[in-house]
Amino acid sequence: MADEIEFGQVESVRPQRRLRPDRNPQYAVVPCGAPAQDDLPIFVDLDALRDMEAHALSDTRVELGGVLLGGQYEDEQNGPFVVIADALRARHYESTPGSFKFTHETWAEFTRQRAEMPADLQIVGWYHTHPNWGVFLSELDRFICEHFFGRPGDVALVIDPCQGDRGFFQWAGPAPGPTRRTGGFYVFASRHRAVELSCLVAYLENRLMPSHLPRPEG
Repeated sequence: MADEIEFGQVESVRPQRRLRPDRNPQYAVVPCGAPAQDDLPIFVDLDALRDMEAHALSDTRVELGGVLLGGQYEDEQNGPFVVIADALRARHYESTPGSFKFTHETWAEFTRQRAEMPADLQIVGWYHTHPNWGVFLSELDRFICEHFFGRPGDVALVIDPCQGDRGFFQWAGPAPGPTRRTGGFYVFASRHRAVELSCLVAYLENRLMPSHLPRPEG
């Protein structure tokens, strides 16, 4: 596995100080699930989440995945949090109904795509699907987390599009090491999209069937 993936040098810098989205009046923020006080606060842009959900639904026969783009920050009390502003889908990968692997071609394409984006959008983790397998990290998933997404603020998102479940995983202690699923995460958008935001989160939590569902591309 280690010979099949080359993710380059992991950047290690102190997180920048930034205002959390839920403390910024420009944004509407809705929790998905039940984030716990000891969870790493994870804020996901509405459109980025919608795109990942659509990707997950585009093929439920095999596992799909990609990387999470955004930033790792500290709030005014030096509390860490993560913002996921975008996601890149893996176009070149190896997958089966029960496994997903990045390849050299995958990373080369990610590098090209990131070069066209703002420099402050950094890779902050990865996502992949478990069609009808449930939300957990397999032994291979944990290997990928430990060896290629090993910074303290790196996270992993697992989506089961068949069972309608999704969850983030963070380090349970010093990184890299054991991981644990968070109780939930936060979805944010412009305050002018508050109704749309609430409807999507209600749909994800099986509380509402909105008119605009995540749709596969193509």
